[in-house]
Amino acid sequence: MSCHLSSGPDPRAVLLDHFGHPSFRPGQRELVDTALTGRDALGVLPTGGGKSLCYQVPALILEDLTVVVSPLVSLMGDQVRRAEEVGLPAAALHSALPPRARREVEHRLAAGALQLLLVAPERFGSPAFCQILPRLDVSLFVVDEAHCISSWGHDFRPAYRKLGEARRRFSAPVMALTATATPMVRRDIRKSLRMSDPLELVNSFDRENLFWSVVPASGRSAKDRILGSLARSGRGARLIYAATRRRVERIRNGLARLGLRAEAYHAGLPASERDRVQGYFMGAERPLVVATNAFGMGIDRSDVRLVVHDQLPGSLEAYYQEAGRSGRDGELARCVALFSRRDRFVHRAFLDRSHPPIHTPWRCWRAWKEGGLVQRLHRRRVEKRKHRAVNEYARTSRCRRKALLGWFGELPPTSKCNACDRCVAF
Repeated sequence: MSCHLSSGPDPRAVLLDHFGHPSFRPGQRELVDTALTGRDALGVLPTGGGKSLCYQVPALILEDLTVVVSPLVSLMGDQVRRAEEVGLPAAALHSALPPRARREVEHRLAAGALQLLLVAPERFGSPAFCQILPRLDVSLFVVDEAHCISSWGHDFRPAYRKLGEARRRFSAPVMALTATATPMVRRDIRKSLRMSDPLELVNSFDRENLFWSVVPASGRSAKDRILGSLARSGRGARLIYAATRRRVERIRNGLARLGLRAEAYHAGLPASERDRVQGYFMGAERPLVVATNAFGMGIDRSDVRLVVHDQLPGSLEAYYQEAGRSGRDGELARCVALFSRRDRFVHRAFLDRSHPPIHTPWRCWRAWKEGGLVQRLHRRRVEKRKHRAVNEYARTSRCRRKALLGWFGELPPTSKCNACDRCVAF
């Protein structure tokens, strides 16, 4: 396989002709140019920064195929549709495709009729897909949501860890993209993908139009009252995140009793219902949705004015990514987290379930016998560190913006931010 770089049209002309944008957002042009020159790149563009353009523009210019690894099979159809709308021949290849549809994609690949292919990371473990790879001429290999590579980050996916081996099948440059990555996660991404002298572009995590606040609440009933008050306020779209499906339903039902229309979204609903709720959120004038973290990735509505967390997630990366779906139009938006002292016990329960403690000789011997004792101890230590950071953010008496920026390795402001509840007195 070879990487054929193109001296085709100017990227800015492609941006205008195909996407209707007169100029690139910060960081986009640098990543596009790096791909066109054949150099590896790691781009951290906070939520709403327009990551997809960073590979779609090169895909329209480069002569051969751009392969994009994406973690969400459920959104691939929408990504393909959007690509084709701008004149980019695209398809997705994943295990959920019916055999006939999969053969059609494979035929288009063999005929060189595609410029963009979306695949799930698990595809690289499929013998059938690996047989196709040697026949593909790939110009660019893209790893989207690249933080999933790192066990130091959130949303770790073991299949992502094997992409370093997969990229060796291509002579093409690799572009890794994510919205949230601490310095430690960025180092892990570079190492895992075997990047060679990559451009590392990290846009500022500081979004000045977002107002950050934490509201103490003594329990679920207190939270319900606060959520009702918040849901009545504001214009534009409103989104409430809850940790469990059961809590999502309780909040939605409580809002309904207050006379507010609110839709519920979680993985336990039929696909048709989830599609309906997504359509409502994207199309209604002032939608209100209560959801688990299954909702949001790929939902690109610019006028989300309010994102409320019924409970802070287990990491500041997850919180920043979810809350950062607000205010993409640059207008003022509120990011509110409710905090109860018992929330940390919920985090501890999730931790014990996903990474059980090894505090007895029997469990220690069994973990050693099965292998991975050090890895399990390391992973639990990493998760505990994240939980401590979340708890400190909730309880801090200092600037919340400073706490968030510091976690991502960015120099925080030295003065009051005037955009968080600690710096602005009500």
